[in-house]
Amino acid sequence: MFSINNTAILNVVNNLTRIGTELAISNQRLATGRRIISAGDDPAGVIAAADLKNQIATIDAAASNGARINSIIDTADGAMAQISSLLGTINTKALAAAGSTTTAEERAAYQAEIDTAIDAIDTLVNTTTFNGKRLLDGGIGYDTADIDNSKLADVRVNSADTSSGSVSLAVSVVSAAEKAVVSYSNGNLTDDVTFTLTGNNGAEQFSFSTGATISDIESSVNAESDATGIVAEVDGGTLYFRSDNYGSDQSVSINVTAGTFAMDGGTTSDTGVDTTVTVNGQNATSDGMQVFFSSGSTSVRFSLEESFGNVGGGSTTFSITGGGSGWQLNANPINKIHFGLNSLSSVSLGNDTIGHLRSLKSGGTNALSSGNYQAAANIATAAGRQVSTDRARLGAVQSYTVNSTLSAFSAAKTSMTQAISNIEDVDYVQETANNNRLQLLMQIGTSIIAGMNQNTSNILSLIG
Repeated sequence: MFSINNTAILNVVNNLTRIGTELAISNQRLATGRRIISAGDDPAGVIAAADLKNQIATIDAAASNGARINSIIDTADGAMAQISSLLGTINTKALAAAGSTTTAEERAAYQAEIDTAIDAIDTLVNTTTFNGKRLLDGGIGYDTADIDNSKLADVRVNSADTSSGSVSLAVSVVSAAEKAVVSYSNGNLTDDVTFTLTGNNGAEQFSFSTGATISDIESSVNAESDATGIVAEVDGGTLYFRSDNYGSDQSVSINVTAGTFAMDGGTTSDTGVDTTVTVNGQNATSDGMQVFFSSGSTSVRFSLEESFGNVGGGSTTFSITGGGSGWQLNANPINKIHFGLNSLSSVSLGNDTIGHLRSLKSGGTNALSSGNYQAAANIATAAGRQVSTDRARLGAVQSYTVNSTLSAFSAAKTSMTQAISNIEDVDYVQETANNNRLQLLMQIGTSIIAGMNQNTSNILSLIG
């Protein structure tokens, strides 16, 4: 009796079943482009890809925050650009009013333009907002405490990290600021004298007759101090010509073109000296009595009061207690932006030394009717420099902090996305070759089964 062994057929069938399963998976990979169809395909790869996706989600959130910060900066910068333009107009009108041929009607028109420009600046300050928060009125400025107003003025904090408590700043005057000065000690004039004084504001010629006293000269020079930037003072029989302000950018020079008017020591010109200041033991940058200090996340600027800054050895301390923007790119504290914007209103622009922008309005101490044309122009110039400095700081934050960080995040995201692709995505060349191999094996197996079934049928027909 014959026995037919179906073991070989069963083995082939099992192999075909396995090949069919693998072929189905291969087809799915080619159709979806994904190498990992289920966690069992690559358990470690699933974990790695999930971690990378979480990091990408964090980067996307930071990018959104960065875009928001850029929008805030762009909003503030646009308004500040308009304020700069208005300050330029104010400066121009103040200088135009100083012209010797300018009529009273023209000055009145210039004053009206200045008033309108100042009002426009205050309107911009009060209406420049982002998401309902004012940006230019000092609302995102810093809070300070313990400022001795007899020593410091115009304290403006640009940035500080107060997240761990207040920041204390110890200010010490190492050496005094000086004005530019030349002097004359030879008494009343012995002949007719003509000389030209040149200071930071300009030059003026003066003529005096024989016998003129140094007090006469003092009065004449001071009548034109706004035009020259030089103030005369008689002290103990000596006539001093001093720059109106302190610092190395201040100058005084005298050029005698007629008569005898010999300066003490033969010195006919001089420049001022900036104060030397340390803050928390570190050297600060000085411009006359204006001080600028940056260290770590702390950046401040302030003015020294004259009684404090023109002598050495004095010291004072103040604190930054809070405030500022605290803009955050992501949860990492290292990506927190410490930044503040001080008020740009007309009562804040300028400084205590030369005056504030508000004083240029009609009825103010530096309105055109006062005749302080150069002082008005100087205030507008100083205000313009403040706005430009704040714009530059905003631009630096945007370029070097926000955008550079976002660029780094973008590069990291690109690398992570590629890593996820390497883990999850199918290699089409390799998978296509594998798919072709599996199809061929399926065809061969199917042919074998068919052949074996045919042989079995022939044998059964013979023994039947």
